[in-house]
Amino acid sequence: MKKKMSSSSEDYLEAVYLLDRQKKAVRVSDISSRMGVTMPSVHQALSILKKRDLVKQESYGYVELTSEGEKRGKRIYESHKALFKFLHGILGLDKKVAENDACKIEHNISAESLEKLTEFIQRIENGSDS
Repeated sequence: MKKKMSSSSEDYLEAVYLLDRQKKAVRVSDISSRMGVTMPSVHQALSILKKRDLVKQESYGYVELTSEGEKRGKRIYESHKALFKFLHGILGLDKKVAENDACKIEHNISAESLEKLTEFIQRIENGSDS
């Protein structure tokens, strides 16, 4: 069984995943800017993600996701999107509050709860009461 990642590690993995989707090559400075943290903080986080075989990076090179890193980054991002959609789009919370709360919840929600939440959102969006 995989050891649970810290919320911080998941945030870094999600950031790398999103940057990888936007850019040809992800740099430490890109991650630092996106997350509003120092470059040494990014290096420390990447070290942890490398040990878990979620990212690859040659010394001072570009950061790349492994296939497992891609899968887990996508899952974290999809959780975040669904939670934000529920909190903001359905419950009507302010965007900033919904964003912050989605980020907090995404780290602890079970796969089962996320699946049910996603189904609920789809029923609401489709106008179905079932």
